[in-house]
Amino acid sequence: MEWIPAKLRTIRQEFNMTQLEMAQGSGLSQRDISQLENGRKEGLPKEFIHFLHSRGVDLNWLFTDPAAEEVRPAASAPKKYVSDEALPTLAAEDQVVGYGASPKSSGSATRSAELRLVAQEQLAAYPKRCSEPAYPQHLPTWHLPLPEVQQGVFRAFQLPDASLAPVFAPLDWVIAQAEAPGATPQNGVLYVVVTRQQLRVQYVFTTPEQPGKLQLRPTAEAATTVTVAQAEVVELWRVTGRLSFQLPTVPFPASTLEASLQDLLSRVQRLEQGR
Repeated sequence: MEWIPAKLRTIRQEFNMTQLEMAQGSGLSQRDISQLENGRKEGLPKEFIHFLHSRGVDLNWLFTDPAAEEVRPAASAPKKYVSDEALPTLAAEDQVVGYGASPKSSGSATRSAELRLVAQEQLAAYPKRCSEPAYPQHLPTWHLPLPEVQQGVFRAFQLPDASLAPVFAPLDWVIAQAEAPGATPQNGVLYVVVTRQQLRVQYVFTTPEQPGKLQLRPTAEAATTVTVAQAEVVELWRVTGRLSFQLPTVPFPASTLEASLQDLLSRVQRLEQGR
């Protein structure tokens, strides 16, 4: 079905995503995306179908021959590639779908973004395994129906330590958007910086005196700095939000406690005088 590659390329371009971003979001490799768009790979993998579906792609449009669309009457004009309707939820057991096959579906769900979660126990292995095409599929998934995470590739990372306290609690999560390979980070912005050896959640700074180097700090004012060569960075994620399951502690003012004790003492004294 020769129209599939062109439609896949159109979808990616309309989402304003690179092939690498599309690969990271779907769990495929960049090579897989390139081969699909150039017609050198037959069949759409299950995880790629789920990714397109979660982004609101009209699968009927994707698998329909454009020649057949052109001869339809106006009353039944083909839908645009992103559907405005509530989309069916794909069955978990769906297998690889060929170009000529119709994907199975059941039920219904509102459109939402698929957010992969990297918990504390996975942080140590993540730098070594993040480049494996199938690795993201082993990460827990959370479907988040918020417009803030609809455009681009997002991932949630649990903080590895308490270095960002008191702004972040030790077990908080940060939601971060993938940056393009080789992108220059913004000064003073919080990033998830992944090298082959380590994953760090730090504020990033660059200076003209050290081109090609990233200075990482736990806070913007911190004197302690870790320097990382930008060429060593395999993934760069800009933090855009947070998830916290810990409520802030509101201290009880000492002056209020003292006033309450004074009031109690006055009442006791009045009771004793009335006897």
